Amino acid sequence: MREAVLLKEGQLYSHVHSRMFTRTFAAAETVLISSPRMHRRRLIALVLLVLLVAASVSYTSGYTLDLVDSDGRPQTGYALYTHQCYSLNPVHLVSYNATRLTVVRSDDNGRLTIPAAVHVHWPFPLQTHPKLWIEMIYVPRLHNAWARIIQRSPASEAGIWQMMTPNRAMVFDMSDRPEHWHDTLSNLSFFMSSAVRDVDHSRAEPLLELIGHFRTEYNAFLVRYNDSPRPLPPMPPLFTDEEKRNWKAMVDTDLSRRPTWGMEIRRLYEGEVSNLGEVEASLKR
Repeated sequence: MREAVLLKEGQLYSHVHSRMFTRTFAAAETVLISSPRMHRRRLIALVLLVLLVAASVSYTSGYTLDLVDSDGRPQTGYALYTHQCYSLNPVHLVSYNATRLTVVRSDDNGRLTIPAAVHVHWPFPLQTHPKLWIEMIYVPRLHNAWARIIQRSPASEAGIWQMMTPNRAMVFDMSDRPEHWHDTLSNLSFFMSSAVRDVDHSRAEPLLELIGHFRTEYNAFLVRYNDSPRPLPPMPPLFTDEEKRNWKAMVDTDLSRRPTWGMEIRRLYEGEVSNLGEVEASLKR
């Protein structure tokens, strides 16, 4: 009897052990079969992640520009730059600045250096990779704030500034041409207002210098051209006869009210010089 019980228990153990072995083998076989499939999925996920990062992170290399005058002598200057890209829009592309508008000063040899930058943005094509935009280049001694380099594709302007090479620009003196000197004041005014809004207080020194130069430009212009008569500006092209008459009447009225350069420059910039003085004081605190 006891031998029969032991026989039955042995048979039961053998049966259970056989079933456990079968299940373990089946599970191992499933893992071996599914392992290549899981590997492919992980590889696909990794590739997608790499593509997403590549589409969302971009690098803009640094840029240098040497500034010289018409005699080839190095000139100290400033650049106001940002990095601009575009966002996808159902109607049209919308541009935006990926970095704040920043002021940099050249070294004593006239070399402007704009550092490289890494940008994180929405994946392309939702947003394009940012490109360098130099909104304005200003050379104080030559009273010239005309140069711009957009996406590193500069276009020279005869007698104002000329690109000698992709990394060297010749800048001309505007002090004998009040219309162009006035445009320098206008460009400084326009771009400085944006730079003041975006300023990083820890790196405000170049902007403070630019504010000082703007005040100096304003005063120097008045000393030289305060009583000089304003010329008749060139008429815009493609006007109809009626538009020409209206334009001439408007200009005549304007010149009769402010016939001299001094009157016009004070109207445009006197208040701004005062306001920038307050900004200057606040940045120095």
